Amino acid sequence: MQDMLSIWEWIRSNQIAFSLLAILIMLLSGFISAVVCKYFLLGIVRRFILHTNKKPDPLDKDMRISRHLANIVPIVTVYVLSQILQGLPEGLLDAIRTICGVLFIINITMLINELLDTTNSAYIRKNGVKSHSIKGYIQIAKIVVSSIATILVVATLFNRSPTIIISSLGAVAAVLMFVFQHTLISLVANIQLSSSNVIQLGDWIEMPQMNISGEVTDIALHTITVQNWDNTVSRVPTKNFITEPYTNWQPMFSSGGRRIKRSFFIDQSSIIFATVDLLDRLRVMSPEKYQGIANYLTSRITGINDDQLIHHGITNLGLFRKYVLEYLKQRDDIRTDMYLVVRQLSPTSEGLPIEIYCFTSNVFWADYEDTQSEIFEYMYAIAQYFALGIYQQPSGSDMSNMLAKRNRRSEMAPRP
Repeated sequence: MQDMLSIWEWIRSNQIAFSLLAILIMLLSGFISAVVCKYFLLGIVRRFILHTNKKPDPLDKDMRISRHLANIVPIVTVYVLSQILQGLPEGLLDAIRTICGVLFIINITMLINELLDTTNSAYIRKNGVKSHSIKGYIQIAKIVVSSIATILVVATLFNRSPTIIISSLGAVAAVLMFVFQHTLISLVANIQLSSSNVIQLGDWIEMPQMNISGEVTDIALHTITVQNWDNTVSRVPTKNFITEPYTNWQPMFSSGGRRIKRSFFIDQSSIIFATVDLLDRLRVMSPEKYQGIANYLTSRITGINDDQLIHHGITNLGLFRKYVLEYLKQRDDIRTDMYLVVRQLSPTSEGLPIEIYCFTSNVFWADYEDTQSEIFEYMYAIAQYFALGIYQQPSGSDMSNMLAKRNRRSEMAPRP
């Protein structure tokens, strides 16, 4: 016992030995507290604070939060012991305080960033993937937290007040503005996009000038990620959605109606006055759709005969437009509560354009294209019953038929 006291007295009288012993005690205490936190306190935090019982995964957000919490405890332990132990050199105390302060700030910063990421994940789980994205705000908060942490670390290392460090930043403000100009522009653009709510996760956007057409999968501070329909991935600077035109198709899905706006050309030489024989053929072919034409004729003329049809300017093209309109109204996949028009456009050298303007309830691409194809296939097939010709430019087969007819006429002509 006397020997132990003698050794202790010698250590107390020898400042270097006492300092080494104090450092060893502080490191050992910090190690023990880290082990206790890792194997005991982490389970308590995960179960009662983070409310999770699943098997720990180092990549999980809650596991990383718990680890940062566990890293803070040894730092605090070492700092408290340095204040309790008496007789340590002032320089050693300053070094311990500085190191503990820097490590504490770094771990607190990382903990806050993890909590921000967890907030973003919880928001997505609660509101769904296609909810309003807050990732841009999370990244802004991370930048603010990291900036404050940097100032505090510098102030701790140089043992100066943070206000002095902040005031000295005014001299380099112009340089910082130049260095972070893209970040500031992206910040303003992200705030504008978020406040106006024009883009959300899951929206289908199209930017033809950049050959981009696909679904928004991520909205960050600097970039917006789009997975194109060919399974490629494009990252577009956020500011481009403020300065360049783009199309967001999502409101079309929300409205429940997708527009069909397409025309085909009628050979103008096939447009003639309607006849009673034409009406009889239509009545036999489709009594339901003919009823709409009959109502139209009744409102225009008193009796149905060739003279009345000619006198009132009833043409096969006019009846065709009314017939097509009735056909569209009777389709279950056409929205009759939205615009439904069959109209003429200005004549061209290729013929008279007839445009169909309507909205289909099939908003998804495959169903929409199928509906549109069915409508125009029917238009091309039914036009001949109205004695109308669909115009197309003469092809090689047309020229061959013309030459064949000319040769036949030449062969049949009497020879002198």
